[in-house]
Amino acid sequence: MKRLLPIIVIGLLTGIIVSCSSKKKRDDIITVKYEKPVPQGPISTDNYRESKSFRWLDRDYVWTIERLADDSLPMVKDETGQLFVDNRVHLTISRSDGSVFFNRTFTKASFNSYIDDDFRQTGILEGFVFEKVEGNDVRFACSVSKPQSDEFIPLILAVTRSGEIAITRDTRLDTELEDRADMPSDDDGV
Repeated sequence: MKRLLPIIVIGLLTGIIVSCSSKKKRDDIITVKYEKPVPQGPISTDNYRESKSFRWLDRDYVWTIERLADDSLPMVKDETGQLFVDNRVHLTISRSDGSVFFNRTFTKASFNSYIDDDFRQTGILEGFVFEKVEGNDVRFACSVSKPQSDEFIPLILAVTRSGEIAITRDTRLDTELEDRADMPSDDDGV
């Protein structure tokens, strides 16, 4: 048995050496290939329409906001070359008897004085919602945003009792937005 032990050990070592040397070495490097997204046809936001009644200056009114994707407006392009259709927003404020107090259509160009060159070129008019009645004004929150992004410029559009408008940039902190009871969530479409 003592004679067989060295032969068995030599046999095992030889088997190990042969089996290790017979494996092919591979030079393959496995990586994830990044493919640049291929732009598709122009993307547009969903059309949206909402109406609600409200009390203003001791009278009843109804506001109606209608957002429409409008391919007659200049399209914007993101960093991948994807085209996006800009929107047109139509705002109507009617009295309780149905007569129209305020009727105007807005595009991103309506807010050019309040946005920078980057948003003029790459942003769309996206959000437009009723905010509140404040004194003699009816206030609407608006935004020009970069499509499919969290970047936006918040604006306030106030309609005065004489039917004039005043636009300002909204400088309130995001935490103050929670106080806006009439502000729809992101799931509401606008």
